[in-house]
Amino acid sequence: MFNQIDALRIEVDKKRPIDPKLMNTIAQKFREEWTYHTNAIEGNTFTYRETAFFLREGLTVKGKSLREHLEIINHAEAIDYLNEAIKQRDLTERIIKDFHAILFQGVRDIDFSPGDYKKMDNHVLTMSGNIHQYTPAVQVPYEMERLIEWYNGNLHMHPVKLAAVLHHKLAAIHPFTDGNGRVSRLAMNFILLKNGYPPAIIRNEKREDYYIALEQADNRDLEPIIDLIASEVKASLELMLSV
Repeated sequence: MFNQIDALRIEVDKKRPIDPKLMNTIAQKFREEWTYHTNAIEGNTFTYRETAFFLREGLTVKGKSLREHLEIINHAEAIDYLNEAIKQRDLTERIIKDFHAILFQGVRDIDFSPGDYKKMDNHVLTMSGNIHQYTPAVQVPYEMERLIEWYNGNLHMHPVKLAAVLHHKLAAIHPFTDGNGRVSRLAMNFILLKNGYPPAIIRNEKREDYYIALEQADNRDLEPIIDLIASEVKASLELMLSV
């Protein structure tokens, strides 16, 4: 699929320079869809229309909690931070921690400090019914350092594959008490956007496939998560060509 993706990217590049107004509209659509789907995967009850309305108008949505409103606005601000950071910086632990800090800014009902690694071990019940233990809290700083070393040592890899594999590695470490999925998807898209590709927006309707693919990656089968991310990059490129 990488050949198809790169062929589509060439077609998008042929259309450049894209009219600034159209480019802003495309960027706004990506920002809204990315924010909606990534939060919906984690349980936020905003619809896409409600998410877009809140981000565009700044008006709260009746019946929704403050926490859900903050999840929307904070994620959109994390995307804005990402778009500025890619201009002069590459992925680092600091940027990953900043993503987490932005996602939880202003959120009061939490028992951790935004931007800080977890202090307690955590686990998840997988789609197959197994209890999966994440990296112990005491090992997180070391594993995160190793993750960035791995990333810097694999910049020769196709960016889509690099983004997908790093996404899994970061999710597998699960360095934070909460927000690991959203942070991992931000880091993944940091790599894609840094390399001139559009974001991979994992749709809420593919949530089960996504979690199954991550579990398969935990068992050393990386192909499903790479294929899923690649298909979403392809969809984003096709959207850019369709407008």
